[in-house]
Amino acid sequence: MKLYLKEYVYHLQEVIESHWIKLMSVLVVLFAPIQGIMITIGLAILADTVVGIWKSRKLDQQISSRRLSRVISKMLIYQITIILFYMIDKFILHDITSQFFAVEYLLTKAIALTLASVEVFSIDENIKAVRGSGLMEAFKRLIKKSKEIRDDIDDFDVNKF
Repeated sequence: MKLYLKEYVYHLQEVIESHWIKLMSVLVVLFAPIQGIMITIGLAILADTVVGIWKSRKLDQQISSRRLSRVISKMLIYQITIILFYMIDKFILHDITSQFFAVEYLLTKAIALTLASVEVFSIDENIKAVRGSGLMEAFKRLIKKSKEIRDDIDDFDVNKF
């Protein structure tokens, strides 16, 4: 029995090695519809990490390898979550959701939006800790300034020159 199992494992290994490129091609094609989502979430995690390091330096906090290793686990967990919900969306829920919504992979996109929101809130908290005001306050100031500029443009009279 052990000999048969060894031969089977050896044969399986040979098959995988000989068909590695085909296997990878199938995976790339399977996950092609969500590559943009996965890249976006990866960039959100990267942005949160960069802002977190910036905050640590500004507030003279120690940056440990333990804290930085959490980035790898977070990246893996988020990407696996997206893949899992994509598979559920594609193979289980697609027929149901397509009857009510025109958006493909709605559940996957909702989960991705949730994960991206977590990262944006984390970035906002880090910016607030350093500057005293966060992204929302900066956005409000930008809107107010743009309204002032628009009012100045509306009040501008070309005939005065």
